[in-house]
Amino acid sequence: MGLNKNLFNESEWQLVSNYIAGECSDEARLKVEEMMKLNEARKSEIEYLQKIWDARTKENLEDQTQKSWNDVLAEIESTSDSNSNFKSFTIYPTAKQLLKIAAVLVIIIGGYFTAQQFGIFDRKVQTEISWNEKTTKMGEKWIVSLSDGSRIILNADSKLKYPEHFTNSSREVFLEGEAYFEIHHDTTNPFIVHSGNLSTKVLGTKFNVSAFPNEKEISVSLVEGKVEVAKKEADSEERIVILKPRQQLVYNKVKEISTFDQFDEQTAVGWKDNKLVFRKEPFASVLVKLERTYGVKFELQDKSFSSQKITANFQNESLWTVSESLKKLTGLQYKTVKENNVTKKIVFYKK
Repeated sequence: MGLNKNLFNESEWQLVSNYIAGECSDEARLKVEEMMKLNEARKSEIEYLQKIWDARTKENLEDQTQKSWNDVLAEIESTSDSNSNFKSFTIYPTAKQLLKIAAVLVIIIGGYFTAQQFGIFDRKVQTEISWNEKTTKMGEKWIVSLSDGSRIILNADSKLKYPEHFTNSSREVFLEGEAYFEIHHDTTNPFIVHSGNLSTKVLGTKFNVSAFPNEKEISVSLVEGKVEVAKKEADSEERIVILKPRQQLVYNKVKEISTFDQFDEQTAVGWKDNKLVFRKEPFASVLVKLERTYGVKFELQDKSFSSQKITANFQNESLWTVSESLKKLTGLQYKTVKENNVTKKIVFYKK
């Protein structure tokens, strides 16, 4: 996890460093705990620093020589001069306390010089990641709020795997199906969506990814911001394109060919607002999307109608209204199949 220095101002960093070192008053401790309670991203950052601190204290810092401590002070001063955000910290009077707070400051400032001085960065602290997984059914959508303040709207028949807290140098999630992303801006920790053999990397933006396992195409549609889409190979990634707003990438999984062009926002992401917009879309594809939306099976008996182009707009329409509209557009008839008085299937057929 890379440190996000923008989460705290200078005085707050001082407060946090004292809290982590266990050298703060009860009042200061309550302030930090309230800070963590109100902001999940800050809570995650402080907990991460605390884990590092706890591991480092086992290195018996108190036994280091005064010369080593002087070297530490010199390095902190040098580092602080080049970083205006970290210039003023209170230094405690006793050597033991000085060594404690120095270790926290080193963590915050990001220096690595202690590998030679104290040997306290000679191995990484392994932070165990706790993963959450959300799977939506046909006819169901779900909103997922992430620890960094980002929001994801998960479409029906989809699965999202995401960490309870982001703990690495990047924020990563795994998607099967479709989701709309509103990502909190963070220049130090990019956000990566893994979908099939594509990865979409962003810093902060709004975009849609459609990557259903049983469909031959993956699409990435950028609403605002900037995203980088790459294809994953065995041990490497090959960048395909950097999208600009209103651009969409479509990747054919079978042919491994990518195309990108402008797109209609309502067609691509209208689903998140319960709006289905079809622009000359094959009838068979329309029925697949209706299945996800309504949680009802759609069947087309005469396959010759599969490629018939459909243009229609539906927003919060009933299943009956949608079925009647498709009947008029195609000239087909339809019948309903029920179980326990609940509609399970709509069958379109030629009269």
